[in-house]
Amino acid sequence: MAPQIAAAAHSPIHEALVPAKLSELGIGNLLLSRSLPDGRLAVSGFLLDIFCLGIKDAFAAIMTRDEYARRKSGWSTSESLQPIEPACFRKLVEGGVAYARDLGFSPHADYAVASQIFGDLDSTACPTRFEYGHDGKPFYVSGPHETPPQVRATVEQLQRRVGTGNFDYLVLDQ
Repeated sequence: MAPQIAAAAHSPIHEALVPAKLSELGIGNLLLSRSLPDGRLAVSGFLLDIFCLGIKDAFAAIMTRDEYARRKSGWSTSESLQPIEPACFRKLVEGGVAYARDLGFSPHADYAVASQIFGDLDSTACPTRFEYGHDGKPFYVSGPHETPPQVRATVEQLQRRVGTGNFDYLVLDQ
């Protein structure tokens, strides 16, 4: 998929979408799509945690417009996806990655391929200043598929990086 996404990186932007309440909830699915000459779309999706972990999941795919509409409709209903300037989309995602890396967390393995869709989008053209963390510090919320050892490792990493008391966390019952 990497060569196809890289080749699509200079195709016209179809749309860039982010959840309306991303800054409140701290996590959400973001979609960037480009129109291909054959009518299909190159699509990259990112599950972005702006409070702590950065890119928790990512994907890249080439799909028909109908496939894209079906996939997007599930997220649009639950997350109220709204358009964003493509340069701001890139700035938001890359800022989340940088914030998480500073805390010692790497993006999901598929980020390397999915982010190729950015192509020549210039994040410096975005005037918006995005906030990461929550109330000025990292806020880790465990996910539904994280095991107790994974949760413990994340909390320990935050303790090492920013120190006890300098982050908040919430562990969800599994």
